[in-house]
Amino acid sequence: MLIAAKALELYNIKGAIDSVAPFGLGHINDSFVVMAEGKKYLLQRLNTAVFPKPEVVENNLRRILSLAPELFAHHVLGKNGKYHQFDGESFWRLQEFVADSYAPEKLGLNELEEIAKGYGRFTASFSAENLSDYVEAIPKFLDLTHRLNQFEEALRKDKAGRKSKVSSEIEAVLSFQWVEDRFNNLVEAGLPHRVCHNDTKAANCLLAQPSGQFLKVVDLDTVGPGYAMFDMGDMLRSMLFNIPENDSNLSGLAFDNKRFETILNSYLKECSHALTPVEIETLPLGGLCMTYITAVRFLTDYLNGDVYYKVTFEGENLVRARNQLKILELMSEAIA
Repeated sequence: MLIAAKALELYNIKGAIDSVAPFGLGHINDSFVVMAEGKKYLLQRLNTAVFPKPEVVENNLRRILSLAPELFAHHVLGKNGKYHQFDGESFWRLQEFVADSYAPEKLGLNELEEIAKGYGRFTASFSAENLSDYVEAIPKFLDLTHRLNQFEEALRKDKAGRKSKVSSEIEAVLSFQWVEDRFNNLVEAGLPHRVCHNDTKAANCLLAQPSGQFLKVVDLDTVGPGYAMFDMGDMLRSMLFNIPENDSNLSGLAFDNKRFETILNSYLKECSHALTPVEIETLPLGGLCMTYITAVRFLTDYLNGDVYYKVTFEGENLVRARNQLKILELMSEAIA
């Protein structure tokens, strides 16, 4: 807590600091809620193991905040004129806490509609941007071929001695390699590359209390080059079935066409004018791509001995992989 309090000295906050306390359960960055003279802030320490080039995150953030500030929480500039401040050990950023807001957990049709509208507005707001002004914050983060190569390497090395325990999961991953082929064919045919959020979970979209209307898009570290189908895909992956990634009770899962149409149509309502016909036509394929990438990453980490994702119980990454493979199976039957 003392480290966080010291980091606040890098910003021109009016009044005395009343309190600093840990906030949220994020898996990547450390977050703290700060109270100062009755005003509430969110202070975050950037995880440079995941984001090795803070200057890239800074430049991408500065660009989008200057173009569409109404979409995002107000970020506070540090004393040196940058959003990210270095205290000699860590990089920090500070933003005003968004009042009367919430990140939805229970996702009914209204929540799906408002979240998808929010991300659609994001897509539309940056549709005219020159992609050369942005850089990937995590190189090859959503590169399916790269993730499959990592998976194959994990199979060869079998560092944790777990390969023999997951033969059916390995078979399932290999059976969906056609998803990679279909996506690569689209890229070779000229699928547009554009500015994307690249992490479009429900938790990264704030809704207003008590109306439930879209308010702000948050968690902007991954903003950069990407594909619209991947932003749609992560919404479908994480919101269509509305279960936690570590839920092992998959027997009752079913594809809900009403939920699917609500997400897709609400997104398109805000940004169809900014997308090409091929982008619109292939948005559902993004659900398969993003679910496949996530399943592969979970199983790869399990094979490697749980070295990337935090786990709270033995075999959690395997549970996560099975969860995503089941969603992938159901999704492929409905929209492939």
